[in-house]
Amino acid sequence: MNYIPSSCGLFGIMRKNGREKIPGTIPVKCLNSIRYRGSDKGSGYASFNVNHNNNYSINVFYEEDEHKLRSLLEQNGFGINKMEVRNGNNIKSYCYDVSIGDMSSIDNVNDVLWKEGTGRIYSSGTSLDIFKGIGYPDDVGKEYSIESKEADMWLAHTRQPTNSPGSLPYWSHPFSSFNIAIVHNGDISSFGANREFLKSKGVNSFVGTDSEVIAYIFRELLKQYDLITTVKIMAGKIEDSSMKYKNRGAVLDGPYTLVIGYDDGNDLYMICIADRTKLRPAILGEDDGNFFIASEESQIRLISPNARIWTLEPDSYFIASFNRGIISPGRKGIENRNKINIPDSFQIDARAIEYNRLNQAILKGDQAITINNVAGHRYIGINFPDSEKDITIYGTPGNCFMNLNENNSSTIYGNVADDCCDSMGGGMVKIYGDAGDILCQALNGGKVYVLGNAGNRACIQMREYVDKSTVVVINGKFDDYLGEYMSGGTLLVLSNSDRNFGRYIGSGMIGGTIFIRGKVNSRNIGIQPPETAVNGMLNALRKSELITDKEYHKLKGMSFIDMIKFLPSDSRKFVRKFYSGHELPEYEYRYLNSQEKIKLNSIVNEFDTEMGTHSTEFLGDKFTIIMPGNY
Repeated sequence: MNYIPSSCGLFGIMRKNGREKIPGTIPVKCLNSIRYRGSDKGSGYASFNVNHNNNYSINVFYEEDEHKLRSLLEQNGFGINKMEVRNGNNIKSYCYDVSIGDMSSIDNVNDVLWKEGTGRIYSSGTSLDIFKGIGYPDDVGKEYSIESKEADMWLAHTRQPTNSPGSLPYWSHPFSSFNIAIVHNGDISSFGANREFLKSKGVNSFVGTDSEVIAYIFRELLKQYDLITTVKIMAGKIEDSSMKYKNRGAVLDGPYTLVIGYDDGNDLYMICIADRTKLRPAILGEDDGNFFIASEESQIRLISPNARIWTLEPDSYFIASFNRGIISPGRKGIENRNKINIPDSFQIDARAIEYNRLNQAILKGDQAITINNVAGHRYIGINFPDSEKDITIYGTPGNCFMNLNENNSSTIYGNVADDCCDSMGGGMVKIYGDAGDILCQALNGGKVYVLGNAGNRACIQMREYVDKSTVVVINGKFDDYLGEYMSGGTLLVLSNSDRNFGRYIGSGMIGGTIFIRGKVNSRNIGIQPPETAVNGMLNALRKSELITDKEYHKLKGMSFIDMIKFLPSDSRKFVRKFYSGHELPEYEYRYLNSQEKIKLNSIVNEFDTEMGTHSTEFLGDKFTIIMPGNY
């Protein structure tokens, strides 16, 4: 088993109705594949089994005599039918089957336990069971004999404790409420407001981590709203102003990706939500038997090499149902990320090599070398000298692929993960698949060709020096913030812009040029002020008689970037002050001029030769050309 370093790794898998139950070996295997080599690590698993029994089941960590705990439960209305002791590594865990009890009873018990500092009810429900502790995923898995269990859905997580001491197992993931379990990457910066919202609902006991409040918020919202409305409220996607205001304390903010498992008594759901800028990864997948959510593609490929895989779109959510299949795919226009290719021959089998040994093996090998079974290995090529190696990779390289590369070349038959070609200064990288988020950050030389799609924040801070050429060609789609803070180089997107492209293109750019085939929605260029602010500014211009009523009605409804072009010169000066510090790029939608054709013809000819495409004919189409602004 290769261990890929990861500070946070989450995984979710739910079987499709009619398929076989999922063995516990799968979540353990997937967490082990990316485990973090640190100390004081927390790990955990949540299993859902529909129609498991007719009784409530609660799990409790408790430090004192069990008879005292039993008495407290009975005082709060719990009829105890059966009890199982699970010996935790720091604290004992008790699992009770109870015939009477509700959520208020659980909250009441937790209030007492937390004030006493003696323990915590950390799981409750009819189908949910949670197993968590301090240690590596396989340590916790062995402690609870996870591999001997089966479930309809598993959630799993390993991460360093945040916003908590992390020294006891109730600070480990997953966190839960009644028939609800969550695992979460990132930080919830709205934690204080979220906790106050829960206090207003009568929830007063918290272990102190931002992850726990997500499970409680989900529970409280479901008391009033349906599942999709609940998800939209948490993600900040509700348009109804009164509902938005009423539930403002339930909106999550900050960099996060979270996975929720939920049993409503009639159906089982697996949900994934990303924040508006998707600063934490989320890979989705499906095969004939299961749905998947993971931090890294290699986790899914480990279980199902030919699964249909796609990434969660920024500011979006995924919902899969046990009975109904995919309810919300989490991306418009899903395209399958490439299946794993198999080479005819190869010199290195990466499956047998730890991630931190792979670079050494490549450097000792031939000048031209082929590597098979790359599965999430990080940092490939990051320490290569200027040796002009020619590396061919089959599989899915992990984060930080070919960072700081100079004159080495690499060809990847598969997809690459986040932060590929960061600060690369030369050479060529060809990706016969998709690229993850933050492709080519601070790229300052060389060429990067992507046959498929690029993720969020591709080519941010891309630059070009006098004696270097910097070129990126994306044949497919891209997500938000393409070319953000770009200061040089040529960025070419060959896919037609009528596809679902991202927003905020070229925001903050001060150099270079972005060419996108077809007409881009001008509202997606740069970061423009909200429509309410623009309308207010237009009203001010009209009242100040800087524009006429006729001009006002002509300009109202335009995107801000288009409106500026039609403003009278005096008004434009006023608007520059209004928008100072947030300069927009300029754009034109037109046919390429002769110089641009010569430049791009050379680039596209090489792209076609290297990638096996036929794109030169596109140079006769109209392009959206985005350049630094001059406001």
